Amino acid sequence: PMKKSLLVLLALGLGLSACTPAESSAEASEPVTVEATGESVPAEEGTAFPVGHLRMIQYYESTADEIYNPVHFWNDAGELQLQLLEINLTNGQRTSLYFGACPGQGGVQVLPWQGQICLFAGDTLYKVPQEGGTAQTIPLGSEQSPEYADEYAAYDFEYDMNAGGNSGTRIDLETGQVTDLELPGQIGEIYPTGSSRFMVVRAITEAPLPSSEDWDMYDALLQSGEREFDWYDPATGALEKVMAEPYYGVEQPDGMRRRHDFLGMAGDRLYFSWYKEDGSAGGVESCALDGSDWQPMQGRLEKERPAWVFNQGGTLRWMMGGEPGDVWIYDLSDGQMYELPHITVSNGWPEALVGQNQVMVSQGRETGMVDGYALISLPDYLAGSTDWTPIVDAPAEPFD
Repeated sequence: PMKKSLLVLLALGLGLSACTPAESSAEASEPVTVEATGESVPAEEGTAFPVGHLRMIQYYESTADEIYNPVHFWNDAGELQLQLLEINLTNGQRTSLYFGACPGQGGVQVLPWQGQICLFAGDTLYKVPQEGGTAQTIPLGSEQSPEYADEYAAYDFEYDMNAGGNSGTRIDLETGQVTDLELPGQIGEIYPTGSSRFMVVRAITEAPLPSSEDWDMYDALLQSGEREFDWYDPATGALEKVMAEPYYGVEQPDGMRRRHDFLGMAGDRLYFSWYKEDGSAGGVESCALDGSDWQPMQGRLEKERPAWVFNQGGTLRWMMGGEPGDVWIYDLSDGQMYELPHITVSNGWPEALVGQNQVMVSQGRETGMVDGYALISLPDYLAGSTDWTPIVDAPAEPFD
């Protein structure tokens, strides 16, 4: 039954063959529920909890040695199951670290933390030891689907452009304590920066935005409003303005509007792409952390904006653009532009920066079909190498 089920889950996961190692140990341990500490409480005024390096939780989370990703599926009995897959970054071999019942049908977030793998599934936090074994469960009191994390906690935000309704929670990774956060209104975007503050993008309007169903009034307020980029401290709720521009962009001499999007933070600089509304021009600019000292990027990025960005530990590392057969990557760590004409969607397309300095890439047929994934060091990848290590299932271990 496990082999058959894995054929289903791998369509959602890595797309490889069935994973059978650790079947006996994975199914032998039932989760142990610890005392519930997930009752939601408001953050006390003036009380600041620790905030580390904020980053986005990826589908493929990794430590220095392993990649982890979750899959969930229905078994033959119609029961929803959860499996945690582990990929060795040295040899590319994949095993099953945890296998058990899964509450709810929503997504599952995975977060390696202090020798454990935290799984957020529905209203429960699972803690699976990295070496395998019995998982602990902590009831959270409500469903949590965190998108961001630091060294201490995970963060879940609900927000839209309409007035009111914005909310946030902090889930302590040690205790499962859920703390309500103060979140400003009219937020359109939230970005982690690898620092202790988020970058938020919000609409500043003369009057609160109505429901977008009242489009005429909604659009009129935005037409006369601003799009503001602010530092947001989740511990205190404090905002610090970085810059603002007319909501739909600054009108240019040719009548077109020029608008910015936030790309990320690297070192002591913030990076923004800019573009004209008709798509006729674009590029990248950077500024100091307080919004001063604006500078255009040089070379290709002066007139071309990236289509994709890749972060490492929350910090912006790569800007990537072009198209299959004409891919370019600008690496902020060395300030170099790399041309990679051999990269296609099905072979060598970067999926994630993993481990300490590796890239997980696609591997498949030139027809555009991705059959699996592989690993390669970051310097070798940028040098044009295709000598990557395929991710494969570890050899099945004999049963005692």
